[in-house]
Amino acid sequence: MRARKAVHLYRFFHAGEPAGEGRLEVLPGREGVKATFQAELLLPLPRTKVRLSTETDLEGFSRYFSERVEGREARVFTVERLEGEGLVMVSQGKESLAYPYLAPYHDALSLLLALPHLDLLPGEVARFALPGGRAYVERLPDLEAEGRPLRQYRLRPGLTLVQVEGDRVVRVAQQVGDHVFEALWEGEEEPRRRRRWV
Repeated sequence: MRARKAVHLYRFFHAGEPAGEGRLEVLPGREGVKATFQAELLLPLPRTKVRLSTETDLEGFSRYFSERVEGREARVFTVERLEGEGLVMVSQGKESLAYPYLAPYHDALSLLLALPHLDLLPGEVARFALPGGRAYVERLPDLEAEGRPLRQYRLRPGLTLVQVEGDRVVRVAQQVGDHVFEALWEGEEEPRRRRRWV
């Protein structure tokens, strides 16, 4: 998977009203990509903090995924690929479940990172394994917004619309109840340099 080091900033809207903001940090490495998405959502209530982390292999498939959500209550969900044992370990709270590792799969974040690099023509559909399920990605006709060409994808289940410009996701829209929840790309931030202690 071709990825570059970047920090993307997003604003969220729910039913057209401002609903929070988030940042996606992408760090490519020798063995794959590490990415973290952090967001604070103000709408729909209650105020919720979300942190998604993924570690991928060189092909962009998930090796480790964690999701932490803090709202009315806190919950943590992790999925880890244990290739040596031929297992996928899924944990939620104190409960864990192992099932056989049969084929590479995506998690919610690694799939979004893969979209800008998919080689699909308009009308084509690709199927991807997810932990405990699958996702279908359909390439929709391209469109132009403010003179910029955008590639569009529809993800199912969930009927999520994703728009991509170049190597970044610039819009995600999904129906939540009676309203549309949107994430819109606001720009990039300079990646922070990590200090090395001697």
